[in-house]
Amino acid sequence: MKRERTLRQKLTPFFFLAVAIPIIIFACLSMYRLERSIRASLDRQIAGNMNKADQCLDMVLDKYGTLLYDLCTDDEVISLVEEINRNQDGLEVNSNYLRRELSHICNRNRGIEGITVITAEGRTIYYDHLSASSAGSSWASEVTAPAVTEGPVYEGITEPVTSGKESVYMLRIARRLVDYEDIHKEVGTVVMSMNEDLLTEALDAWDIAENYLVHDNLIISAPDNNDIGKTIDEIKKEEYEYTSVVNERTGFTIYNRQSLKAYHDTFYEQGIFWLLITAAAVGIVFVLVYVLTRPYLKEIDTIADAMNEVEQGNFRTEVAVNDKMPVEIRKICNGFNEMVKHIEMLIEQVKAAILEQKNAELSALEAQIDPHFLYNTLDTINWKAIERGEFEISEMVGALADILRYTVKNAGGETSMEQELYWLRQYIILQSAKAGKEILVRLDVPDSLRGCRIHKLLLQPFVENAIKHGMKRKEGECRIDISMHGTEHQIHIIITDNGTGMDTSTLARLNSQEFENDTEYASNHLGITNVRKRLRLYYGEQADVYFESRPGSYTKVHLFIPAVPAGEGGTRA
Repeated sequence: MKRERTLRQKLTPFFFLAVAIPIIIFACLSMYRLERSIRASLDRQIAGNMNKADQCLDMVLDKYGTLLYDLCTDDEVISLVEEINRNQDGLEVNSNYLRRELSHICNRNRGIEGITVITAEGRTIYYDHLSASSAGSSWASEVTAPAVTEGPVYEGITEPVTSGKESVYMLRIARRLVDYEDIHKEVGTVVMSMNEDLLTEALDAWDIAENYLVHDNLIISAPDNNDIGKTIDEIKKEEYEYTSVVNERTGFTIYNRQSLKAYHDTFYEQGIFWLLITAAAVGIVFVLVYVLTRPYLKEIDTIADAMNEVEQGNFRTEVAVNDKMPVEIRKICNGFNEMVKHIEMLIEQVKAAILEQKNAELSALEAQIDPHFLYNTLDTINWKAIERGEFEISEMVGALADILRYTVKNAGGETSMEQELYWLRQYIILQSAKAGKEILVRLDVPDSLRGCRIHKLLLQPFVENAIKHGMKRKEGECRIDISMHGTEHQIHIIITDNGTGMDTSTLARLNSQEFENDTEYASNHLGITNVRKRLRLYYGEQADVYFESRPGSYTKVHLFIPAVPAGEGGTRA
């Protein structure tokens, strides 16, 4: 059983909506503006961080690139390497001089972990700063010369170099040794191995975000060395935003990882703020509703008690009216008191009317009025209406008389399609008047079919069903289209209405063979049930009917009956 709600309970949601909706709209606008402001600030911060990281990386690489350039163009170094290339006798002496020069550079510049020289003849001369050795290094001797054509070549190393207990990641810069007396001469290649910490310090100098350096889709520098060697996709997390920029000097990609926690926390705090405001407003609304409705509800309870007394049969009940009552309540009380006075009088009148009605029913049963008397009476009413200029009433009375004659005379017999359509128009006239709205009828019936025979009242149930179920809640123009198409042996009748249509469940049940066994639906569509039975009795398996519908658009009835030309039917109307 549905629980009844008091006036206060009904008013409260409306007051709540009146307060909550503006707050929600304002909160949404505020959150939207806040989101745009924070987003713009975050974008500016990321762009500034990326620009500074790119500049710092260039500064570091420029410093060590300059050292490498000076080494590769140093006349003394060039002479030593050329001497090593062409003179085997002084190989050891020249190599020692070169190693000493390499060690000086490594020791004077922080972050250079080793320098390897690969001569044109394929000899490798190096200095390993990690082990302070120029012989027997586990990694410096394995350094190979990349293809260098012009300028420096940068190469990130994703495998660490181990020296004792220390593991070091490196960035290598390679450059050709250039003899300016013959710049096309192949002298050798120098590879400088830099500690990756230099890159990390340059990229994360401001400690406001995390920056990664990526080469060939692999991380070569990261705040956490455990991430080196991974792809950027492997370290991505949902709570971070990633932005990238390409360093023009190296071709490496700098990825910025910005935490969105502060961004989300700001939104969360703002949401809590608006939630508290809404809760406070709702609490105030509840208090106001209680205070403002209390005097009204008190008087309404008084009226309700008086109504209960009247319901029990106490018509002497009267609600006391005083000037302190709200004007609306006072009007209700006065109206209630007047109503109670009239109810007792009306009850007596009803009792008398019931007695008179019973007497009239008995008289009607005894009289057994002859149908011809009804026809004549309707005809008289028709003329009276015409005399008084009530032509609409005259039209309705005439239609009712035609329907009465049509239904009484030879009920169940055959008639022409023309007569059936004429009677159907009369029926729709009455239904239009009953419904209080005009129902337009459009006919599309070939002349060749108008003389064909059809059993009386076969189409009426479908039209009644269209008006009753399809047009009851229809807004705007109501229209019924009746069209017919015929072959030598069959007539296809289509009755279309532009009503509210049917849902798929109802449509499926109407078209089901078990429709008549469905008591609930059959009782609501008794006319359809009866016409199906009549079709079977009149035509057997030669007749059929099915429905087509689209909710909110239309319903179509497709009726198929045998084609019976004029003069070949059975009983005539």
